[in-house]
Amino acid sequence: MRMSRQRLILAAVIALLFKALFSARAADDVVLVKGERVSGDVTGGIGNWSIGGTTYKATDVLCIRFAPDPAPDHIPAGVFIRGGSLLTGTLTSSKGENAEITSNVFGDLKIKRDEVAAAFFPPPADQAENMPELSRYASLQAAALGSPGALLKPGQQTRLRSTGGDEMIADKIMRVDMENVTFRKPDGESPSIKRSTVRLMEMQLAPPPAPTPDEERSGPETIVRLKSGDIVRGRVLKLSDKGLTIRTAFMGEKTLDRSTLSALFLAGSANMTWLSSQTPAKAVFTPLFDSDFPARMDASVDGGNLLVGGLLCERGIGVHSKSMLEFALSGAPSRFVAVVGIDAETHGRGEVSARVLADGKEVWSAPSITAKDAPKIVSVDLATAKVLTLEVDYGPDNDDSADHLDWGWAAVVR
Repeated sequence: MRMSRQRLILAAVIALLFKALFSARAADDVVLVKGERVSGDVTGGIGNWSIGGTTYKATDVLCIRFAPDPAPDHIPAGVFIRGGSLLTGTLTSSKGENAEITSNVFGDLKIKRDEVAAAFFPPPADQAENMPELSRYASLQAAALGSPGALLKPGQQTRLRSTGGDEMIADKIMRVDMENVTFRKPDGESPSIKRSTVRLMEMQLAPPPAPTPDEERSGPETIVRLKSGDIVRGRVLKLSDKGLTIRTAFMGEKTLDRSTLSALFLAGSANMTWLSSQTPAKAVFTPLFDSDFPARMDASVDGGNLLVGGLLCERGIGVHSKSMLEFALSGAPSRFVAVVGIDAETHGRGEVSARVLADGKEVWSAPSITAKDAPKIVSVDLATAKVLTLEVDYGPDNDDSADHLDWGWAAVVR
């Protein structure tokens, strides 16, 4: 009897130890604006973060990676919200002043219809995807972030795309329900079509209003990406061991379970600019053979998610050798920060050399970057330079095969 009780106690202790071991959360991965990468449990909100017990201003943190989970390959149905959010789920109704959304994460939502910038629905079960704008998650993310060159421009025009690929230009989407979509054509006609034949709707909207002083006092605008693929733009009020509370313009305050979080990063501000949010002043691609690989903003050069040495980067630039990108700077004292490496889509192939120049003067270089190298953190003082140049060459192998370089989390900080 005594041995049996001791075994029961021992088994209970072992069970508790295993529970504690496997329920422990991995340390969060953080990139700072000064070009350092640190790790630790992150908590805080409204202007400050605590990272492993050290306090940082919210504006000192470029991005936080909560989980190493890969981004979704694609999303079958979703809704773009004005200002830079993307909700996985379905636009079920849009009429009068209101829109109703069945969100995979937030449940049933009722918001102002003027907040809905676009919506897309699954293609028929027997039809393969025929719209590149919707075939990859990276394209959806770039559209939500407003990246230059994004294939979709939510809120910029009013149109419908059918499941067959036909495009219809409209003046206004009049009504959406579970059965039909009614829209007004430029000639004044208002036809209705079956919603089951609609793949994509885009609605032209006024830009979101400027933030109020009260909103600005509640901390910088951030973008939170969830493991589900949702992208939520707002201001973080609190991050605890249990969850994150964020205030958004379209649905007020919401609290998300911490287990659902993938990443959080600054939306950008007067003191910090994501290079992928800018159109280069000059972009030159020099192929070794007859090929064309233009730079892509917030996507790899092949249009996939940016994966630098296994590190997923929601923001950045994907390029192919030989490339040169020039960006105009304001001239204020600034710093360039990036996480650089060969994209995982090459499956271990590729070798390049890379340089960063400020007003034509080299400030950083790497003679050789291979797919086997760990990500390189670039953090260089640009002083008051007016031109930032990013160059990628063929590398020591003098070959451009699989030379897919990512300038991940590339930002200019003033």
